[in-house]
Amino acid sequence: MNKGEYPSHQSVYRILDEHIEQKERKEKARSPGYLGDRLTHITRDGRELPVEGSNDVWQCDHTRLDVRLADEYGVLDRPWLTVVIDSYSRCVIGFYLGFDNPSSQIDALALRHAILPKSYGSEYQLRYEWPAYGKPYYFYTDGGKDFTSIHTTEQIAVQIGFNCALRRRPSDGGIVERFFRTVNEQVLNTLPGYTGSNVQKRPESVDKDACLTLKDLEIILVGYIVNEYNPDIDDRMKDQSRIGRWEAGLMVEPYLYDELDLAIC
Repeated sequence: MNKGEYPSHQSVYRILDEHIEQKERKEKARSPGYLGDRLTHITRDGRELPVEGSNDVWQCDHTRLDVRLADEYGVLDRPWLTVVIDSYSRCVIGFYLGFDNPSSQIDALALRHAILPKSYGSEYQLRYEWPAYGKPYYFYTDGGKDFTSIHTTEQIAVQIGFNCALRRRPSDGGIVERFFRTVNEQVLNTLPGYTGSNVQKRPESVDKDACLTLKDLEIILVGYIVNEYNPDIDDRMKDQSRIGRWEAGLMVEPYLYDELDLAIC
């Protein structure tokens, strides 16, 4: 190889500098819930979002649940679940369950549920309250069209008063993905109409067994979140439950919105 074919030392340093910077960012960016000196998220444009307390950063994402539902006319389809989770505590703040595909309107309904105080009737058989509410300082999501639409980013965020931030990469949404996986393993696989995630291994009797309605599943999910998931101790928090960490991590009392304040949602 001729001398001129070797990269210059400036080129080598530039490549090394980029590699070192990426490595340092990765080491600094602890996943939320990490018991270290700093809790941060990295945005797509390279900013660091500090996670110092509850409601600092909320994450939101969707999944299509592996269960078929029905109504009085027969089997319908698999519903979509949109979840909002607080990064600091990993507590589920709110959700929306329905058959519509993800959209900015669905995101807004999940946000509305998260922002408002929650109250449920006796049919939910709740052993605890669901005290989490308020608004985030940052709403941290992937770059899907629903999250980058004018409805979400400009209208709702400006009127309610929070900032939108996009994840650096899909894997940065691991908190929500773990919740989806936990719901699948601990809740859905025990229900009639459960399809499983593998089409080849799907039971032939799925449609025959499907009997739950959307309301039935909503009651089941609320019960699981309030009675089991939020009061449970997260592996990274040692002796503190998710909802306990959320309550302890509040810097100020969350602003109490009225339902009319959230008409935009």
